[in-house]
Amino acid sequence: MTIPLGLYVILASVPVLVSLLLQPLHLGLVFPLDFNTTHNTPPRILLLTAHPDDETFFFGPTLTSLIPSFATPASESSGNNAPDTVTLTFPQIYSLCLSVGNADGLGDIRRRELGDSLDVLGVAEERRWILDKFEFQDDMHARWDASLIADTVYKYVADYNISIILTFDPYGVSGHPNHISLYHGISHLLAASPAGIRHPLVAYSLKSKPVITKYIGILGPMLIKLKVIFSRALNILVNGTNGSKVVPVGPVIVAGIKEYRRTVIAALQHQSQRVWFRWLYMAFSQYMWINEWERIHVIA
Repeated sequence: MTIPLGLYVILASVPVLVSLLLQPLHLGLVFPLDFNTTHNTPPRILLLTAHPDDETFFFGPTLTSLIPSFATPASESSGNNAPDTVTLTFPQIYSLCLSVGNADGLGDIRRRELGDSLDVLGVAEERRWILDKFEFQDDMHARWDASLIADTVYKYVADYNISIILTFDPYGVSGHPNHISLYHGISHLLAASPAGIRHPLVAYSLKSKPVITKYIGILGPMLIKLKVIFSRALNILVNGTNGSKVVPVGPVIVAGIKEYRRTVIAALQHQSQRVWFRWLYMAFSQYMWINEWERIHVIA
């Protein structure tokens, strides 16, 4: 029996497509994923979010890349059988969520769910905080005060010697005003350059995507990886072997299948948020696979 050409091409493509999803991909120098371990001082990175579940539905690829699966203790003091080099090789990740997400009166539940999610992602209990202040209430119609956000975050930056902050961009990915407020709060903090910070503080924002490309599911990571392969091949043809070192796009973190699975498991800890459209989001949103970052520059 002769196999139709179209079916043959599809069958032959399956292993290639699966291989594109297996391994994570890091492009650009957003975070020091491969910093010099001889310094014995891994960078301290603070993820600033507005609500419980932001950490998974938007920032999962980055967290699962920065925190290896074999180094995910619920608490630093609870013991860890991973090699001692783990603490030297990977950045220290901190999480600060400015609200308990109490818009529907589920604040106490969502606080616990965030803790369960961060357990899965590997952020130690000593490095995570969730606030419940009157000024930072979950509200689809409220902009939070930028200077108050800056003052609040500054305390954690100074006390824990944070060197990098990760948060939303001016569009907040979903357009939520609380998300947008975080960007303006961090911009305010950078512009103020307050005393008490012992090193240059930098911040990155998660790039918002247009709807037409936001929900293309696994096509997103495959297309990015194909683009990288073809771009590097073209660079080699044009520039010789040195062309393979050129990074054509970035800064971007693309999850592999294991990282995506871990993000989904973390997202499922938010049981109060298991409504029908969340399942569609986990299946089709690029943010479950891809995080593209931009440096937040303060304009004088």
